[in-house]
Amino acid sequence: MLRASALHLKTPGLNPLHSVLSWLSKGLNQALIGFSREVLRHTVFYPFKLPAVVYPLFDFSRNLAIATTTVFFVIAVIQAQWPELNGGQGWGFSPVHVLHRTLTQVIWALFSLPLVNGLLLFNNEVVAALLARSAITFHFASHMALLTDPITAIVLTVAVVVLVAILGVYYVVRDVEIVVLLALIPWFALFWMAQGQRSPSLLRLLKELLVAIFIQSIQAMVFYLFIHMLGDQSSGNVMGQLEEIGLLYYVVKLPGQMRRIVGTVGP
Repeated sequence: MLRASALHLKTPGLNPLHSVLSWLSKGLNQALIGFSREVLRHTVFYPFKLPAVVYPLFDFSRNLAIATTTVFFVIAVIQAQWPELNGGQGWGFSPVHVLHRTLTQVIWALFSLPLVNGLLLFNNEVVAALLARSAITFHFASHMALLTDPITAIVLTVAVVVLVAILGVYYVVRDVEIVVLLALIPWFALFWMAQGQRSPSLLRLLKELLVAIFIQSIQAMVFYLFIHMLGDQSSGNVMGQLEEIGLLYYVVKLPGQMRRIVGTVGP
């Protein structure tokens, strides 16, 4: 019994690397739980509203676009009525057609801001409802310490950290993209008005804007379905952790898939 006790006391010191890795994996796990919780709360489950600084900037861009439209409208009417002033080459549209396109551009310029605010409000309500019903605990990061192999736990932890960081960076870019696309709507409507042939540029911009807004609802729905369908089956084994890493990878790839579905140009 004394020899067995002595051997038992010496066992932890036989593999100091394993002890260090176990301590490191548990420490990374605790850090990962907090990191992933904060990132997800401020990305997938965070209601985005246009900052106050956006409104005066948008007003300036919109008013400048409308002023440009007014000048363009006057020139287009003159060329339509007196094509000889331009060497016999008119704009190709009747004054009625010019007026229709001008009014369409002005409507887009005036109502694009309330339209985007309404879409953001609807998206935020969907995300808030999914968050309340799913009772997110971010458990996909909370079982790392249960893995018996510390090296595997560290590798999986690093994988989750990288994917969560990519998701966080994407949402920073997404917020900026929504603001930029909103500011460009009056100008793309002006380009559509100025082009004599049908231009898909405005339609592509609107599709890209819809993807940027509603990708949050789609990603929140993916998390919701995963938690309710597979969340209870996650037991902290390697397969369960791989499923959760696959969830994060799929969420990161969703924006590109949505762009391909709606036909916009993007990754």
